[in-house]
Amino acid sequence: MQINNSNNLKAAILQLEQKQFIQKEALVQQFNETYESFKPVNLIKNEFKKMTGAMSGPSETKNTILKTVLGLGVGFLTKKLFFIGGSGGIIKKLFGTAVEVGVAKLVAGNADKIVEKGLELKEKGLELLRGSSNGRVL
Repeated sequence: MQINNSNNLKAAILQLEQKQFIQKEALVQQFNETYESFKPVNLIKNEFKKMTGAMSGPSETKNTILKTVLGLGVGFLTKKLFFIGGSGGIIKKLFGTAVEVGVAKLVAGNADKIVEKGLELKEKGLELLRGSSNGRVL
């Protein structure tokens, strides 16, 4: 825009002020979105969405996630079951954490075998129930 007189100058100033207002509004909106996304609850929610999105992805990804979750869960339960008690010394806590990590690694590394054995036990249990219920009331 060519500025030759005061009318052109006023129009250019008005145009720049409008542009500044629009940019300021966009900046404020972006700031608010960023602020919301960094709240801890939203960070956890987004990670959960990523994880569940991965669950609908390739089966290899699903298996990896399930193995990890299974390992962590069993490790945590093992620690809670074997190290019951409120306070303990630092040695007890370190040992408990070591057991938790070790069991988690063991379970995650052998998840396929564990699931296979679990299914075998389930089938044997069902067979026993079917066999014992022939002619008898349970």
